[in-house]
Amino acid sequence: MLATLAQRAFQVVFGAVVLGLSIKAIQWQTIGSAPATTSYSAFAGAFTILAALIGIAAVFMSAIPDMIMAGIDGLASILLLAGGIAFAVGLKGLSCTNIETRGTLLNKFVTGGCKRHKDDYKCGYLPFDDGGKDQLEGRCKLVEADAAFLFLGFVASVVGAVLCLIASRRGGVGKRSAV
Repeated sequence: MLATLAQRAFQVVFGAVVLGLSIKAIQWQTIGSAPATTSYSAFAGAFTILAALIGIAAVFMSAIPDMIMAGIDGLASILLLAGGIAFAVGLKGLSCTNIETRGTLLNKFVTGGCKRHKDDYKCGYLPFDDGGKDQLEGRCKLVEADAAFLFLGFVASVVGAVLCLIASRRGGVGKRSAV
């Protein structure tokens, strides 16, 4: 029971961090709409929180079978892994240490959106003279953290599913709550 509650606490924290970071990334979008990956990761974070809260309830209520809880955790795992992979692909070419690379200056996750303007781009971040470099570095680190927490949430959800399956086997028919 303690292992399950500890795992659920990590799952809630990782889900909340993913949700919060993703919402922050959505908020800085000024040109066009936020990338679908960012919105998807916000959904995955919210679903993870919900899965963890249901898992906490399952510890204390026998009405939620272990196999159902394992399925919910499995779904959360898939959502988080898909989001993490999508972020990893989207972050290719991004450098938070050398912010002035083209891959970073035009990356859809950090720019706030870009429009082609003659031979240049107009993007949703401040000019470098007015703090744009610091703004981009902060955004870059935030989206890297979002991707990392998607993968950490994936691990926490897989552990939750495994704990539910173990509890189900221990109970014989999978009708006991996750302990």
